Amino acid sequence: MGFSLGFTANKGDRASFLSSLFAPKRPEPSYPRLPAVDARDETTVPGIYAVGEVAGTPLIKLGINAGHDLVQRLAIDLREADSAAEDVLDLVILGAGSSGLGAAAAAEELGLSAVVLEANHIAETVYTMTKGKVIFAEPLDVSKKGKLWFEECTREELLDRWGQQVKDLGLDVRCFEKVLDVQRKGQFLEVRSDKSSYRCKRFILAAGKSGNPRKAGVPGEVEYAAKIDHRLIDPALFADQDILVYGGGDVALEAAISLCDSNRVTLVTIDKEFTYPKKRNVDALHERADSGKITLHMNSSLAEIHAKEVTCIDHGAAGKRLRIANDHVFEMIGAELPLEFFAKLGIKLANTWAWQRWALLGGLFLGVYSLYALKSYGKGLVAWPYEDLIAPETYTTSLRSLFELAFWPFHFAFTDEAYQTILSDPSHSTGFQQGYLYSLIYTLVMVIFGYQAMFRWRGIARNKQYQTNRYLSLIGFQVAFFLIVNVVAVQAFTLQHAWRAWGLYQPFPLFFNTFFWWDTSPGNESMAVFWFFVTAGLLGTFVVIPFLSWKHGKRFCTWVCGCGGLAETLGDRWRHLSPKGERSRAWEFQAVAVMAASFLVGLIVVSVYNMSGSNIWWNTYNYLVDFWLVAVIPITLYPFFGGKVWCRYWCPLAAWNGLLSKWFGRLRIKSNDKCISCTKCSEHCQVGVDVMAFAKNQTSFDNQNSACIHCGICIDVCPMDVLSFDNSPRTHADAKPASNPS
Repeated sequence: MGFSLGFTANKGDRASFLSSLFAPKRPEPSYPRLPAVDARDETTVPGIYAVGEVAGTPLIKLGINAGHDLVQRLAIDLREADSAAEDVLDLVILGAGSSGLGAAAAAEELGLSAVVLEANHIAETVYTMTKGKVIFAEPLDVSKKGKLWFEECTREELLDRWGQQVKDLGLDVRCFEKVLDVQRKGQFLEVRSDKSSYRCKRFILAAGKSGNPRKAGVPGEVEYAAKIDHRLIDPALFADQDILVYGGGDVALEAAISLCDSNRVTLVTIDKEFTYPKKRNVDALHERADSGKITLHMNSSLAEIHAKEVTCIDHGAAGKRLRIANDHVFEMIGAELPLEFFAKLGIKLANTWAWQRWALLGGLFLGVYSLYALKSYGKGLVAWPYEDLIAPETYTTSLRSLFELAFWPFHFAFTDEAYQTILSDPSHSTGFQQGYLYSLIYTLVMVIFGYQAMFRWRGIARNKQYQTNRYLSLIGFQVAFFLIVNVVAVQAFTLQHAWRAWGLYQPFPLFFNTFFWWDTSPGNESMAVFWFFVTAGLLGTFVVIPFLSWKHGKRFCTWVCGCGGLAETLGDRWRHLSPKGERSRAWEFQAVAVMAASFLVGLIVVSVYNMSGSNIWWNTYNYLVDFWLVAVIPITLYPFFGGKVWCRYWCPLAAWNGLLSKWFGRLRIKSNDKCISCTKCSEHCQVGVDVMAFAKNQTSFDNQNSACIHCGICIDVCPMDVLSFDNSPRTHADAKPASNPS
C-alpha cells in the first residue's frame, strides 16, 4: 500500500502521521491548478476556450495540434454564426506560443479572421530557454497538424522560423499587448487590452506560464530588480560573479549547473529534499556540490536582497541568518498561470466547489441511498424510512411485477414448479428477487459503460490489447457470475444457497457470507454444499488471492472484481477527480483498519456465534461497511472524487491483496529517462499515486511504495512512452520498501 499500515514506532512518528492526516494541502508539481474545460475545450464561460499549457497539454507538437484541432471544431459553428456585424473577428487568441500560433495558422487555412494578442515575445517559453538549447520533436509517433512548422531544432532556429512564418502566412500577431478583460456584449465577446479593444465570436486562451514568473516577495526585490532574473538565457554572459540561484526545480538546478564552472554559485531552496527536478539534474547538482563547485543550502529561504549580498534563513538551524556575497540573483521558484485573470473573467478552476456542486452531491446522495434502502427492504435499519412508508404487500407486489418482467429471458431454463418457488417461497424469494434486479442493473451498467471506456482507452493506448483484455475481463466476469448466481446456482444449490456463489467471485474479506448462516446439525444442511463453499472460500482468500498478488500485484481490483469493475466502467469518466496529494494518500490506512475489523468480526461470528450473523458484531459491520462504505458513500462520490473511493480507502480485500503484493509481489511499473513532467500520468491515476514523482526520478513503483492497481492508464496517457510494466523477479534492492519520491 502507500502507507506503513498505520503503525508507527514512537510518539514522534505517531504525531507526524496524525499531522499528515489534517495538514493543509500544499502545491505539488504533479497537480497544477487549471481551468475547468469540457470535452470541446470550452471553459465555464460560454465562448471562451482553453488550449495548450493552460489546459494541461504538454510539448510543442501536442500544443500545435491542440490549437489546430480546436479551430477545426470551432469553424463549423463560426460559419453558421451571424457574420453580418462589422468589425467582428471570428477569433481572438491570447498567447503566441505553440497552441496560439497553431490555432492562428488553422484559422488562416480555413479563412477565419483571427488576432493573436501576446504580452511578451512570440513563443515566450522558447524565448526564455537557454541559448543553444535543443528542442526535440516529441512524441515521435504523433504527426504534426497544420501549416505551422516544427521539427527537431535549436531554440534560435525555432524562433527564426516562427517569426518568418508569421509574416509569410500573414498571421495578425500583436506582441507586447496585454489582455485586461473579456466581457459578453450581446452575442459577441468584447476583448479589452492595454492598447485597444476587439469584438469576437470566440476567445481562445492559449497562454502559458513563462510570462508570469513567481516572485519571492522579499525586501530589496524592487530596489535591486536590475540584478534579478527569472530565466537564464545565455550562461556566457556571466563570469567570475557571486550568483545566487533560488529555487528547487529543474530550471533552477540546470541554471546552477551551467553557471558553476565560471562563477561562484550558491543554490538555496526551501525544500528539505528535492521533489520537483528530474533525477539526472539532482545527481548532477550533488556531484558539483560534492566537488565544491556549488554551495547548497536545503530547507532555506531567501529573506532579503542587498546591493552586494543577499540574506537567507536556514530553517534547519533554528532560523540562522546567512549573509552571502552576491552580484546576481536568479529567482527560479516556478511560474503561475494567471489565476486572478481567470477569476476576473469568471472562469472556474477544475474540481472547485460551488453551491451547484453541493446541490448535485445532495441530490445524488438521496438517489443512491434510496436505491440501496429499497433494495434492502425488510432488513431493518438499512431500509429506513421505506419500511415505514411502504406497506409490505405493496412492496412485494411491485417487486414481483418487476422481477417477472426482468427474469423473463431466463424463465425457459426452469420448470414451472421451480419458477413458482422463485416467485412465492416466503423464506427466500423476496431476497432473491431483490438481488436479481439489483445485479441485473449493475451488470447492464458495467456492460454499457465498460464498452464506452474500453473504446475510449483503445483510442489512446499504444498497447490497445491490454486495455481491451482488461475491460473484456471485467465485463466478462460480471456477466458470467450474474448468470452463475441467478441461473446456474439456483438450480445447482437451490434458492437458499444460490447467493453464496457471489463469494466465488469476491472472496472474503469482501464477501463474508461464505462462512455465515450455516446450520451443520444432522439432517438440516447439505454438508456437500457447506464444504464446497467453505473450501472454495478458504482457497480464494488464502491461495488464489496470494498467488495473484505474487504474480499480478493488485490487478484483481482492475481485471476481476465487480466493485472495482463498476469504478472502472461507470466511474471511468471521473477518474481524473480522484483525491490527490500527500494528505489524501495518508488516509489510505483506513483500508487496513477495515481489513483488521473484517477478520476480527469473521472469527467472532464463526467461533463464538456458531456461524450465525444474528449478533451485534456482524450487524454493526454490515451496516457501517457493507451498506455505507461499500455502496452509498462511494457511488455517490463517483462524479466528485472518481470511482475508486471504496477500493482505495475502505475495501478490506484490496488491503489484503495490497499487503500480500507489498510482501511478495513482483509486478511493478518502471520508467525511462524521457519524463517531461507533463502531469498526465498523475492526473489520470484513479487511486492517487503520484506517478510523475516516480517517473521523473526513474524510480519503479509497485505496492511496496504505492497503492497502484496496475490498470495501465498512466502508461497509456504518457506522451513520451516513459512507463512500462515489469514482472521480473525482485532484486536485493527491491526488497526494501521505497519511499514515495513526492
